Amino acid sequence: MSRQRNKNRLTNDLDSSEEEKDFSDFYSDEAPKEKRKPSDPEDILSRRNTWVIGIFILVAILWRFDWSPMKAAYGIGSSISNLFQSSDQVTTSQSTVINYTQLEYFDTIKDLNFDGTPTLDNTSILYQNRVPVEYLQALDDLDYLSDLTPNQALALHSSGVDIEFIEVMEELDYLDEVSYSGIIGMSSSGVSMDYLRTLDDVDYLDEVNYSGIIGMYSTGVSESYLRTLEDIDYLDEISYSGIIGMYSNGVTEEFLRELEDRDMLEDLSYSQIIRLYNQN
Repeated sequence: MSRQRNKNRLTNDLDSSEEEKDFSDFYSDEAPKEKRKPSDPEDILSRRNTWVIGIFILVAILWRFDWSPMKAAYGIGSSISNLFQSSDQVTTSQSTVINYTQLEYFDTIKDLNFDGTPTLDNTSILYQNRVPVEYLQALDDLDYLSDLTPNQALALHSSGVDIEFIEVMEELDYLDEVSYSGIIGMSSSGVSMDYLRTLDDVDYLDEVNYSGIIGMYSTGVSESYLRTLEDIDYLDEISYSGIIGMYSNGVTEEFLRELEDRDMLEDLSYSQIIRLYNQN
């Protein structure tokens, strides 16, 4: 009897233990814990770079606005406001001004004496490149516009050729002797109006083309050197390349005058003068 009671008690204890175990496993709210992985070095580097970039941008903004947070906030706000400004209003305003001005521009220059009647496309190109009407009218007054197409007139203006420069060539009767590209070349090379006047004074302007003028001026052949060659009656005997050659080789005005005084100049070419100067 006692043995039977102990057996029943042992069986109940075993059943109770199994039930508690099953109940605990089934209703457990705790999730299995995962082991924490060490942080990935790339993630750490990425987060650090993000902080560095953010700090750099903040410093740049504050520096731009004299280290004033209030100015920085106001400036950024103004920029964002301007960014979302109505593009329709801007486009409409510009279109109105351009259309009205271009029509007026066309009406003004259509009566000018170009080499050929300018088309609407020609006029548009002149207008878009901001060629003043006054510039074209001045060329017309010099009777030079009739030698130019609209594109050639544009090239003169775009290259910075002053009307005064062209007026001097007209004054020296040289305008008909040179092309528009020659005028651009001399102007771009810095050939002065005084230099052109000196060439005319020594009667050499008609003897040399624009490339020769550019060559002498760019080489540094002085006005005094040209006048000396005229004084010793040697200017008519030499080409512009010969003048450049003597000047570049250091042949002085004094040496040339000495040759003239010795009556040697007429028998010497410019290359012989250079050789004689170097030997002497």
